[in-house]
Amino acid sequence: MPPSEDKSRIEELKKSLYSREAPDVRTRRKLRWSDKPEDVKTAWERKPEDSLEPAELNSHYEDHSMSFFTKLLIGSAIFCVIAVAAGAYLFFNGSNLISANNIDIQINGPVSIPGGEPVSFDVTAVNKNNIDLQTVDMEVSFPAGTTDPSDPTKTLQTYQKLIGDMAAGSSAKQTVSAIIFGEENLQKEITVQLTYSVKGSSAVFTKTQTYDVLINSSPITVSVSSFKQITSGQEFDLTVDLKSNSQETLKNVLLKGTYPFGYTFLSANLPPLNDKATWKIGDIPAGADRTVVIHGKLEGEDSDTRVFRFAVGAASQTSSSQIGTQYTSQSEEVTIAKPFISLAVSVDNDTPSSGDNVGQFGQSKHVTINWFNNLSSAVSNVTIDAKLSGSAYDKNSVQPDLGYFRSATDDVIWSQQTNHELASVAAGASGSVSFTITPRDLGTSDKPVVNPNILMSVSVSSDRTQESGVSGNLSSATTRTIRISSNVSLTGRLVRSAGPFTNTGPIPPKVDQTSTYSVIWTADNTSSSVNGAQVVATLPPYVKWLGNINPSTEDLTYDQNSGAVTWNVGNVSTYTAGSSSRKEVAFQISYQPNVNQTGQSPNLVNQATLKATDSYTGAELQSQQDALTTRFSTDPAYKNGDETVTK
Repeated sequence: MPPSEDKSRIEELKKSLYSREAPDVRTRRKLRWSDKPEDVKTAWERKPEDSLEPAELNSHYEDHSMSFFTKLLIGSAIFCVIAVAAGAYLFFNGSNLISANNIDIQINGPVSIPGGEPVSFDVTAVNKNNIDLQTVDMEVSFPAGTTDPSDPTKTLQTYQKLIGDMAAGSSAKQTVSAIIFGEENLQKEITVQLTYSVKGSSAVFTKTQTYDVLINSSPITVSVSSFKQITSGQEFDLTVDLKSNSQETLKNVLLKGTYPFGYTFLSANLPPLNDKATWKIGDIPAGADRTVVIHGKLEGEDSDTRVFRFAVGAASQTSSSQIGTQYTSQSEEVTIAKPFISLAVSVDNDTPSSGDNVGQFGQSKHVTINWFNNLSSAVSNVTIDAKLSGSAYDKNSVQPDLGYFRSATDDVIWSQQTNHELASVAAGASGSVSFTITPRDLGTSDKPVVNPNILMSVSVSSDRTQESGVSGNLSSATTRTIRISSNVSLTGRLVRSAGPFTNTGPIPPKVDQTSTYSVIWTADNTSSSVNGAQVVATLPPYVKWLGNINPSTEDLTYDQNSGAVTWNVGNVSTYTAGSSSRKEVAFQISYQPNVNQTGQSPNLVNQATLKATDSYTGAELQSQQDALTTRFSTDPAYKNGDETVTK
């Protein structure tokens, strides 16, 4: 086809596309299907509805805007709603259908009950349906802390009763009894549940109803009393009083405490269990009471508030040290306060905070008590009391300065009667009181005491009656201990006829002739064990070491260059004197006198020194043995003159 013809056809197609008079393609396509020609206008014409008023126009479109299928859908939805409503009506109100709303659970009983007393509740189930209920089961669930009235030691969690079939319009009644424990003014909930089925159905249905009761009194009351304020480290008492309000005996009662951080249990009037916080009180008859006094100390920062909590209940059936049913609980707050008068105890002018002081038997100790008023106001009638005790305490050695010693109670007391400064102490004022004491020598005691000490517990009191919860002596109390070191001793002797060795040579010793001797060292100890004991001595140059040692297992050495004899004793147990536990060693030496020693009794072993460490006090101990000469007076064969060197 020539290009000119293609061009003319394209132009003709463009003209037909953009012409208002071009035939409608859709019309042609529609004609193919319907074979019905349409009269398509070539110009805009006015439609009949254009001449209608607005109200008539709305009516016109309402009549023609909804298709048949839309109307069918709306009709179906309306029918569905009507069908569901009819079904629901028939289910809940139909004469042959069942509804849970037609089952009524009625609980009749007291709404306020005393804790720990048996109570009864009437539970009635009513079937208001027009058909029968089958296999009706009633379950009553009780709150925690409920026990069986027939056996109060047994926990009652649920009561279950199989009622069986219930005819339409019938009712079933059950009486349920329980003992409900709890704290006063505590509300508890009882739950009743009915489980049932209907004829012709395998489904199981339930109906639940709750009932609230208020515990108007606890079966037992707990009160905790103590100081409201204490000082850090001060010992004090917590008194826990238990009183039964029950008309029945409370069985297997436990008291369980929870201590705050920083508290140390020391003792109690009743022995606790291993945790030192649980007490088996046992049975408490109706109206009876019990008291537990707990002694301890609390440490912390000033203004800290600590809370002690105590719970009381019946012991668990599975663990006798745990509360199974709790009756009540109580708490007590204690505040750590700065002392109104500070105390510091020094011994022989040491630092009060340096820990325990170390002393020795027979050596007196000077004790100084420094006091300071921390208040912004004066206090009057101040009394300082130092109570003394301990295994090394000797009341006969106490000598107070400006105070008096009450030997019957072992107290050294300072007051305005003995020291006028204590009548009124101004704000910020300070001072001191003192006394001396000498540790008792336990070496002569019939009953040996290990780790002896002297304990000093110092307290101060004044007139502060305007403050509640504050004891006169609570605001300042401190303690100090004097530990007494053990007495170690070293003894030495020279023998000829006794001892483990055979000695030879002339007696008395003769110039230029050799005589042998046995040296015996003995280490004894008293009240505390010592360790690291060692004895060191030297031999003069004219004395010869022979190397014989008994027992041979002892660690005894000789240094040829220095002439030092060293005995590593090691550990020495307590109170070894006169017993097989004492440490002893023997060694042999020889001596050849010089002419210039004629008529003399020269040293054969120079001074020996024992050093050891006290395992109780940590003190370094020492004992010395004088030099041993040719005078061997401890030997049974010795006679006067045997020690003098002759020609």
